Amino acid sequence: MKKLMKLTFFILVFIGLTMHCQTNIWDENPSDSQIELDSLLTILPYSRGKDKIPLLNRVAEIYWSINSNKTIEYANEALQLAQEFNDKNQEGLALINLCQGYLFNDFYDKALQLGLQSLEIRKGIENDYDLAFTLRTLGWLYYDIGYFDKALEYHTETLKIHEKIGDKQRIAYSYNSIGLIHEHKGDCNLALSFFKKSLELKKAFNNKDRIAETMKNMGVCYRKINELDSAKTFLESSLEITNQIKDDQNKVHILNELSIVNLKLGNFDKCYLLLKESRLIMEGLMDNKEWIVENDRIMSDYYLAKQDYKEAFNYYKKYAEGNSEIFSSNKSEKLTEMRILYEDERRESEIKLLEQQRNLEAQKRKLLLIGSILSVIIAILIIASLWNNIKKKKAIYLQSHKLSKEKLRTQSLLRENLEHKLEFRMKELTNLALFISQRTSIYKDLTKSFKSLNFTDIKQLKKDINALIKEYTFKFDFNEDIQRFHTNVETLQSDFLFRIKEKYPHLTNKDVQLAVQVKLKLSSKEIANINNISLNSVEIGRHRLRKKLNLDKKENLVSFLESI
Repeated sequence: MKKLMKLTFFILVFIGLTMHCQTNIWDENPSDSQIELDSLLTILPYSRGKDKIPLLNRVAEIYWSINSNKTIEYANEALQLAQEFNDKNQEGLALINLCQGYLFNDFYDKALQLGLQSLEIRKGIENDYDLAFTLRTLGWLYYDIGYFDKALEYHTETLKIHEKIGDKQRIAYSYNSIGLIHEHKGDCNLALSFFKKSLELKKAFNNKDRIAETMKNMGVCYRKINELDSAKTFLESSLEITNQIKDDQNKVHILNELSIVNLKLGNFDKCYLLLKESRLIMEGLMDNKEWIVENDRIMSDYYLAKQDYKEAFNYYKKYAEGNSEIFSSNKSEKLTEMRILYEDERRESEIKLLEQQRNLEAQKRKLLLIGSILSVIIAILIIASLWNNIKKKKAIYLQSHKLSKEKLRTQSLLRENLEHKLEFRMKELTNLALFISQRTSIYKDLTKSFKSLNFTDIKQLKKDINALIKEYTFKFDFNEDIQRFHTNVETLQSDFLFRIKEKYPHLTNKDVQLAVQVKLKLSSKEIANINNISLNSVEIGRHRLRKKLNLDKKENLVSFLESI
């Protein structure tokens, strides 16, 4: 009997802790979480009914960063019990736990469905902490699949709630989140303004891993805007803290970023050592594919800077193969499909509700008409019926208008998905053009090397030729890349080719080809290398093209071509 009373006491204590701390999982010490998990798993078999729900949810929460499959398992059980006992607060928590579990497993469609359900419930409960956490989770979901505008919308809403409740620690986290989104949108200066606010608040809490994270983010931004000394300072400070707390996963990212900075500064030996150290750490990590791909890309840049083109090409091939292996182009498609499905189901429910209301109104009118005796009452009922009919038609009209807007938003999502795909293919095409340009430049260097050979000394000539053959053997065979480049141009720029030929039928094929390459923002040197012509010929061709397009000297050729 005493043992049962003791277990009941512990259950009540853990329920109180769970209700108090359910949004603080990321702020906890991992060792403290493990101790709590062990205690919860001990008392969980003895708990029953409604008291078991918060325990299941808390276990699911702690498992987020340990075993996402366990999160799904315990959260599912919590969801079933919460729905059985009509506990909306615990149902909302179970749904966001499931959302996190599926998000960690990259099931974005399922995660979105559960996250939106949790959001709907938590908006009704009006608990600011819980609502902010669900909004923040949905924001990271959109961030992960590259919908940065939508991610910014959710994180901005989260920041407003944190500011409303005056939680400075979470305000700092929101600043950091918004900064990351602006960085990925390409506005590093705006991102830095948010990171600086975040760092200033975080220093007061002495949370080392959060401080290291923001310093790393600032270092990345400074590197992207080419302020390399500032980038080096912040990244090295972040690395020092990361070494103290032994965060290997974050350390790999910092080492990779530091290697890029040192490569740009010309510190080749330091760059190589950092890449090797990063590689050694990531080999001991479980989920390391993306880190390995990034390491291969930087290593290719390192060998390219060292003019070791063979090794540069080998690492670039590894990067390209690894990138295609981990790149999941269907993330956006799955999310879009899930959102369309979820909104269709919601609209269908609304339509059914309207239909039920209409049927109910019809029954009421019939009963009133049958029960009416006096002509005055009948007249009043007729007038009331007409008035209700007008209101109903107005409601149906407003609902139809709302559904039309929802349909337009769905089409916008689909169009945005296609634009993401096109942008990816355009980047791939530009990278190929630059790669061809570099290889063509090497080919020209080979021609110059042959011209400089001394044909009078036969013995020395043989040695020189053998050296050149060995050096340039792997650099030939450009025709296939060039052909693929022009094929990709015709495919990806088909709309542009049609419009420019229709608008300017007097342009020659060479003029059109030059226009496409200028529109891709290739330099004159790169265009010359791709087409195997002189730089002077490119400049003459650009001048001739401007003349045929009737452009003034002040007008920008690239901007004009993009507007066609």
